[in-house]
Amino acid sequence: MIQAIQRRQAARQGEDKQGGFTLIELMVVVMIIAILVGIAIPAFLGARKRAQDTASKSNLRNGLGTAQTIFTDNQAYLATAAMVTALGQEEPSLTFQADTVASTSAKQISLATSGSTLDTIILASKSGSGKCFFLRHVATAGQATSGSYMGTTTTGACAADQSAWVSHWACL
Repeated sequence: MIQAIQRRQAARQGEDKQGGFTLIELMVVVMIIAILVGIAIPAFLGARKRAQDTASKSNLRNGLGTAQTIFTDNQAYLATAAMVTALGQEEPSLTFQADTVASTSAKQISLATSGSTLDTIILASKSGSGKCFFLRHVATAGQATSGSYMGTTTTGACAADQSAWVSHWACL
């Protein structure tokens, strides 16, 4: 009989218990999630900026490749205005503009041609991260400065005529 009463009491206590989490357990879970989010967001934002910068550099290289095709056909780069038109026709996925017009996105490229034999071209593109990337190519062989050079700045307008803002050009 006593055992029967004890079984009934145990059964009642089991029915009265409500399952669930305590407040402390929930707070610990929320805190862990907050810490993980705090770690993930800066990493994501850094990756996004790097991707925007890479897109801008890639567009500059595509523009330079097209410009070099025009150089090969003419043995010189065209004057800036004619080069803007020719590049726009050859590479319609990018928007080319004269050297005094600042680039405001990675797909807009400001360009300038220079040199006594029109052997130098400077391209500028503004990344979504706010950096301005410049690509300078000197096509005349034998010069100490011939070749392709990449530079970047965060000051001044992102226009090809503002390439003087670049404090360091790195050879590609």
